Formats: sequence, structure tokens, C-alpha cells
Amino acid sequence: MRHERIEREFPLMKISIPKATPDELQRGLDAAIAVFRRAGVDPQDAADGVSIREGWDIAGFSEQFDISDQEMEAAAIWDAADTAAVDAACAGWDEEGRQHPESAHLQLITSPATQLVDRDTALVMLRSRVRDAAVQREFLDSAVADLAWVVAADFEDQWRARELVNGVTIAFTALELSGFSPGEPIEPKRQAVLTAIDALEQATN
Repeated sequence: MRHERIEREFPLMKISIPKATPDELQRGLDAAIAVFRRAGVDPQDAADGVSIREGWDIAGFSEQFDISDQEMEAAAIWDAADTAAVDAACAGWDEEGRQHPESAHLQLITSPATQLVDRDTALVMLRSRVRDAAVQREFLDSAVADLAWVVAADFEDQWRARELVNGVTIAFTALELSGFSPGEPIEPKRQAVLTAIDALEQATN
């Protein structure tokens, strides 16, 4: 069973922690929300700050990269909220022999149609998008990453989960880009995405 708790008031958010109970997840989400409220920071601004900071990281922390102190501070609030969620949700886990996770996978719900589906539905939707991709020429379909993370939501090895999800999204991007190049073989790339989805499903089952 997939375990997550969703907050529908401030704003629509969720955390996902494998093996956490509903009560533990509620504690964690409440703690994350309390961090944003105490800091007076909109979670969307904090999420944007994290994205900008990741871009700065990818750019090698270049001095030419445009990132403000305010964006860095907002990103730090997001980190603090995620940490607070883990600490609250998993209080006492070490004594019980349960592994304390590194992240609560705090998320803003921007696409309920993909982020809130169950695992089986996510797999069906992923494979459907692969069948339709490049024919419709949907460029950089962000829903694929959302759906892949739904499949990996209960997987305890977070680094391996990220690797598997990245495998799906990278393969899917290559498939999409092939739709913009006349004569580019599409079917081998389509099969590569399906293979990556199979690997994700089998590893996280």
C-alpha cells in the first residue's frame, strides 16, 4: 500500500515516506506546514527557490548564474520543512528498528491528475504516454516524471529510486526529441523508455 498524506489547505501538498502510518504522515505534513507559516514563506516560492538553486548547482555554482539571496533563503526554508516532516513523522523509528529516511519527499500538488493517482494507474498512464509520444510531439512532458515518482513512492532506497526515475525521464526526453527530427528512428527510443519503465516497476514492486 502506498503511504502518503495530503494537505488541502496550505496549499495542496503531500509527503511520501515508505512504511509510515497515516498518523505519522499527518504529523510530518503538519510539521512541514508549520515551518512555512513561521517563516512567512509561500511554499510555491520555496519550491521555486529549490529549482533555481538546482540550476545553479548544475551550472557549477557559477558567479554568472542569476540567483538572489531571497531565492536561496526560500530554498533553505523548503529544506527545513522537509527535514521537519521527517523528524516529526519518524520520531521513535530508530528505537523501533525502522530506518529513518533522509527525505519526506515534500511536494506541491500542481497536477492532481498525475501526482495523486495510485501506482497501477501511474504505470498504465506512463506506458500510454510512451505509445503516444513523438506522434503528438509533446515536448518535455513533465507528467512523466510525476508518474514515475508515484511508482517509486514506497521504495526505500532513495538514491536508487532517483536513478530509476531519471532513467525513465531521460529515455522519454530522447523519444520526444526524436519527433522533431525527420527521419530519426523513433521505435528504438520508444522501446528504450518501455524498458526503463519495466526496470522501475520491477525494482520498486
